[in-house]
Amino acid sequence: MQVRGYAPAMSEQPAVGEPGEENPPVKRGRGRPRKDSAFAPLSRERIAAAALEIAGAEGYAALTMHRLAAAVDATPRALYNYVADRREVVNMVIELFVAQSPFIELDPQHWERSLREIYHESRKAYRAYPLASLVPVEDSVQVDSGPRRTELMERLLDFYTKVGLSLQQALALTRSLEREVFGFVLQVDYYFDRNPAIGRTYVSRAVPEQWLDRYPQIQAPLSRQALTLPEQNSDELFEELIELRILAVRGMLA
Repeated sequence: MQVRGYAPAMSEQPAVGEPGEENPPVKRGRGRPRKDSAFAPLSRERIAAAALEIAGAEGYAALTMHRLAAAVDATPRALYNYVADRREVVNMVIELFVAQSPFIELDPQHWERSLREIYHESRKAYRAYPLASLVPVEDSVQVDSGPRRTELMERLLDFYTKVGLSLQQALALTRSLEREVFGFVLQVDYYFDRNPAIGRTYVSRAVPEQWLDRYPQIQAPLSRQALTLPEQNSDELFEELIELRILAVRGMLA
């Protein structure tokens, strides 16, 4: 039996409104692009897509209404014809991020293969917008990621229980997937994608050689011996993570 699958979701945490920015009421009518720009009609979909690009690449601190207006070649006032305030934009970003996560086929009879696919597809989604999940927690409103998060979580729990795990074990694995993949993207892919040399030096090693030499008073023979092992790229490091997770599931099933 096959179960429709899972793609990663965000932690449902509060979002931060733009400090010091007044939020005008939503106005009737439609915003217009600036006269000196090529015509590109505004829409909520276009605003959400531009906001996701900004937040995913630079974080939510960079997602101001002025920055967003520039990205869609409009004025900040025009944006308020489509959204109430920045908090609504943040919710639109999160809902769009979750909505773009693809469904995959999960087969409990071949759970190891499906588990590998879950992790790989989750990594792709997070890697496309690595900072979109870092929703600030200092806000007064709850983030709404839309109905799809519930659907995705239910499908994944259903998959793990059909594999033969308890609901508590299925819940633990569901939470660990999100944390492991998101953490890997931020701590490994983020560096490898921007500077592979730094990634190999500081991410793939237990302790970089420079640090070992800087503190010779610390006896670390195994860390030095580990430097003689082959270097690993980010894909190889991710396969290690998946193998460890598969071993854990085997142990649970045993």
